[in-house]
Amino acid sequence: MAKKFNVNGCCFPDEHYMVDISGKLNQAMKLIEQGEYFTINRPRQYGKTTILEMLFNNLSPRKYLPVFLSFEGVGDELFKSEASFAPAFARMFSKELQIKHSGIAELFLNATSNVKNLEDLSSSISVFTKEISKDIVVLVDEIDKSSNNQLFLSFLGMLRDKYLKRKREATFKSVILAGVHDVKSLKLKIRKDTETKLNSPWNIAADFNVDMSFNPAEIKTMLVSYAKDKKVKMDFDAIAERIHYYTNGHPFLVSKICKNIDEEEAEQTPNYNPKHWTLDDINWSFRWLTRPMYTTTNFDDMIKNLENNKDLFALVRAVSVEGKEVSAAADNPVVNLGITYGILSASEDKIVVSNRVYEQRIATYMQSKQETSELKDCSIFHDYGYLENGRLVLNFILEKFQLFMKEHYSNKDMAFIEREGRLVFMSFLKPLINGKGFMWKEPVIGDERRMDIVVTYGSKQKEVVELKIWRGKEYHQEG
Repeated sequence: MAKKFNVNGCCFPDEHYMVDISGKLNQAMKLIEQGEYFTINRPRQYGKTTILEMLFNNLSPRKYLPVFLSFEGVGDELFKSEASFAPAFARMFSKELQIKHSGIAELFLNATSNVKNLEDLSSSISVFTKEISKDIVVLVDEIDKSSNNQLFLSFLGMLRDKYLKRKREATFKSVILAGVHDVKSLKLKIRKDTETKLNSPWNIAADFNVDMSFNPAEIKTMLVSYAKDKKVKMDFDAIAERIHYYTNGHPFLVSKICKNIDEEEAEQTPNYNPKHWTLDDINWSFRWLTRPMYTTTNFDDMIKNLENNKDLFALVRAVSVEGKEVSAAADNPVVNLGITYGILSASEDKIVVSNRVYEQRIATYMQSKQETSELKDCSIFHDYGYLENGRLVLNFILEKFQLFMKEHYSNKDMAFIEREGRLVFMSFLKPLINGKGFMWKEPVIGDERRMDIVVTYGSKQKEVVELKIWRGKEYHQEG
């Protein structure tokens, strides 16, 4: 089977072109060897299932007995009561053991044959782990499917209790939970009286500080593997840097940029040379990925999260469109939610959109929403003087934009202009670029209250437009 770039589900080294993540695996293995319980909470399509699968395979030949579970597709019936959950979990656990260890699976079934509640399950796990010579490591994927269920949190509380008693009571060596949300932040009701006590069911978890994004050196390993297999020439360092520039190392986006070139560019670009990748190919893939009428489940999920949370929408708009500086603070629930979903990230103690692909998608999305609500028609170029020799004539465009603002927004107050002006400008440019270029916000160093908009057209033209409210000559000279 020929290898390909994978953007759906788990990646397998024998089927897919992959980044070398051995360094990340080694960091996770150290936590397991130390007997830690921990959570891998990262945004969707960020490599969680892949790293669990590779950890499972790394553990198998050693002294460990790994068990890989997933709560994806598990119905609500499982969580109706302890009487339904405890035996169902035992069957799920045994079924996974049966794949490679049928004899051990039989032992577990015997140990858990009479479980009726979590207390029985806890005792049975202790009996079973005493009989097994290997250390048992449990890897649980898709915990978000169950994390809002009180019974599941009680189950985590049981594992937490066993972890705290591990010196006196046999239990699993390590438990790894993977999902979008951090289970440590969930709350478990531990007393049913008038004074409700709340406590985290997973506050024993060690910090998982492994950077799951790909740096340029890691991206290069995938490019080298692909080039060797397909006999393709490229400047590996430059290509890896450009991919990272657009994606900030987001695993899904890194693979998607490459997949576009490998599978789609030939049909879209007449001069494409499949045996020689260039920076123009990476630029094309970025444009192709961010074209307005294209979407993926990854983009759909991002927009859904913005649509479903007004506070998050307002924060992302303030950062990406209005150019406001917002301090990065994990204790701020809205900031934390944006980071959890992978829409935002922290840079130099400030919140920014996590990568240029998302920045472009968000700009397109917000421009479209604004255009369908209150903005005027931006298509006023009747003489089409905005193009000359295939390049945007930016001075002409800016002059036209001034006329447009005077005609349509002269009666608006300064607060509106400052808040909406950038979005109006980007909406104004959108029909001119018309799929042949793109725009994104470039961070500005220092205390200048301005936003730089990078505008590209075709494969050669790149301009930077500084957007700043004019408050008079004296104010400008003072900085």
